[in-house]
Amino acid sequence: MKSRRASCADSGSESDSRDPEKFEGTMRRRMAANARERKRMEGLNTAFDRLRKVVPQWGQDKKLSKYETLQMALSYIMALNRILTDASRHTAPQKDWLDLQFDSLQPETYSCFMSYNSPVENNCVHPSFSYHYESL
Repeated sequence: MKSRRASCADSGSESDSRDPEKFEGTMRRRMAANARERKRMEGLNTAFDRLRKVVPQWGQDKKLSKYETLQMALSYIMALNRILTDASRHTAPQKDWLDLQFDSLQPETYSCFMSYNSPVENNCVHPSFSYHYESL
């Protein structure tokens, strides 16, 4: 079945196009809604740009997509979480321990964090990260 565009008559706004005041009011509301949506999207894009600046991007020449940024942020958070969890169990001197952890976050080993599937499957979530995972 072919889809067809809604005409003014279909939407019941045929009389609006004949009444300039109603038409202007509709246009003003539409323009205001568009401006709000533009502002919302600008805020969202700004937030993603800020997130990209704090998430490691080893070997990336191009800007990460929004999806990739969220994936990297999740992986990075889980890696930091693992460091905190290991810290509470580890007894080596602090500098040695930090050097060990830094080595584990190098680009060649970072990909292992990308295979992470869901918070429920991770057995070493640090107690300071208290969140509830809801499956869909």
